[in-house]
Amino acid sequence: MTPKQKDMRLQAESHYEAQEWADAERLFHALSKQMEPDGNFLHDRAVCLFQLGRKTEALSLLDRAVDLEPDTGYRYASRAWMRAAMKDVDGAIEDYRKAIEIDPEDAITLNNLGLLEEQYGMRKAAQERFRRADTLSGILREAGVNPPGTDEDPGPQENEKSNVWTEIKTVFTDAGRRREFLNFIKNGMRL
Repeated sequence: MTPKQKDMRLQAESHYEAQEWADAERLFHALSKQMEPDGNFLHDRAVCLFQLGRKTEALSLLDRAVDLEPDTGYRYASRAWMRAAMKDVDGAIEDYRKAIEIDPEDAITLNNLGLLEEQYGMRKAAQERFRRADTLSGILREAGVNPPGTDEDPGPQENEKSNVWTEIKTVFTDAGRRREFLNFIKNGMRL
């Protein structure tokens, strides 16, 4: 990667972190013509495309990321999340199961799979996933490691913009918010 390409990638990642999807995608697109992308590049560009409503293109990039890194559970988990968002629940469950096969200690993936299984009426399997995820999170906390997405206060930081995307992520990454969301659904989507 040339110094100019490194600079472009850093700019793209900066726009990505700021959720400036169009600016990030413009840079990712330009870079994709100049270099062979890695799994992280494909993932980040896919998220941009997804946020811009170009879901089919986004999913094809995640397919390429899985092909590049078939032994990385996160690649399957990312594609599973996108498949679920696109209403391909069967494909999402398949990918989450593959991700767990590769990384059986990924509490977030266990939670996400449990949510889908619960939606599909597989309550017993879902409860087992939630139990395993909560156990793993507890073991990590006891060891002094706070698993990503499990902070005590999942709300936005002082300078962070609260938006729909942030709220959706907390449902998948925080056990308390997940339970709150499931209760909301069970109550007919009434507060």
